[in-house]
Amino acid sequence: APCCWVCLEEGPDMSGNPLVRDCSCRGSSGFAHLSCIIKHAESEGRRVARADVDTTAALFAKAFEFCPNCTQQYQNDVIYKLTRAAVEFTDREYKNVHCGYLLCHTLSNRLTVIDPKNNADDKTEGEENCAKILSIIEDMKRNEYLAQSWKELYVYFEAAAYGAVGSFYMRLDTEESLKNAKLYLEKARDVFKEMGDEMPMLMAEKKIASTESRISGEENLCVDTLQKIYSYLKRTIGETDPQTIGAGADVAEALCLSFHAIEGERLLSKLAESSRRVHGMEHECTKRIMSYLQRMKERIVITKDGQPFIALRYDGDSCIVKDPTVDDDEMETKISASVIAYLGTPVVCEGLQQLTHLNGKIGDVRKVDLEEGKCQVHFEEAGLGHAEIKFSNLRILFELPHVGA
Repeated sequence: APCCWVCLEEGPDMSGNPLVRDCSCRGSSGFAHLSCIIKHAESEGRRVARADVDTTAALFAKAFEFCPNCTQQYQNDVIYKLTRAAVEFTDREYKNVHCGYLLCHTLSNRLTVIDPKNNADDKTEGEENCAKILSIIEDMKRNEYLAQSWKELYVYFEAAAYGAVGSFYMRLDTEESLKNAKLYLEKARDVFKEMGDEMPMLMAEKKIASTESRISGEENLCVDTLQKIYSYLKRTIGETDPQTIGAGADVAEALCLSFHAIEGERLLSKLAESSRRVHGMEHECTKRIMSYLQRMKERIVITKDGQPFIALRYDGDSCIVKDPTVDDDEMETKISASVIAYLGTPVVCEGLQQLTHLNGKIGDVRKVDLEEGKCQVHFEEAGLGHAEIKFSNLRILFELPHVGA
């Protein structure tokens, strides 16, 4: 039977609370009582409080938020309770203005796990935490001793705090909160830019663009910025870290939304395999990726009158489709010739008499011309570019072939 890695006892703790495990551990490892994790983290917090500023903040976060066995961040209800415990501990033992950066750091981390849009208590807590963070920053900057070393030691925490506040307001997702989000995210970006810290600056720019899109109603996918963030995380924390996998999923989703579906689906399939192998099927990272991949594999088609369907498979000269607006599993049969691949749908060319070199080549649909009866297809193979292909010469590709197959 599994036992707590802290106290080594099996079963519930003295208060009757069960063992928990919500990380990337497998088998019988990683289980612990939440109360034991908190006591262990508090002990570690006291131990590292004597280290330098950057190290202390990083180790505080690690003690309360990361499993020491698999080294991955806790998830769901476990991380929710641990971040709250981290704030309570820091507020209780490190109230001095010289330790304000620690409370600012734990409050900022807490903002990332609460759900202000769907939980009224989280919304209230988040707004209070934002006010505390901004007040702490002002108090620290007014302190003569701290002000002397602000740019050397504390400016990063100022920028990160602005970013956390901006992200909270962004997730609140009201007209007023989005304006606040843009204000604080721009402050964060400007400070990071002045510091020359590229990665958090890119993260802030991504969120600013997303916030502006929500305010204006005009979509901005920021594919280049997302790819830079993903590349940076691969280099710095590794391809299999949940944060890197999440950044890769953001890239894949943006590619899909910009109709680069084949590139997006290949990337997402690679991420899904990595997440399953390293973190397991029950990890939230894997669940998110698998959900994205399932949606990305939906092949959207239309009929000549413009009605959309999800194509499921071919059956002889027919195509089995499903109405995307209906939740049940009822399927319809359409004549294949009446089904048109829509934007972003992967296709393969067949029966071409003139552009014979494109027969068997795959690509995704970028434009549909119902009057001309043609799709503009951008081909995956380098050097092929794009071509206008008649509907009758395109077949929906339900499963992508392996690269090199």
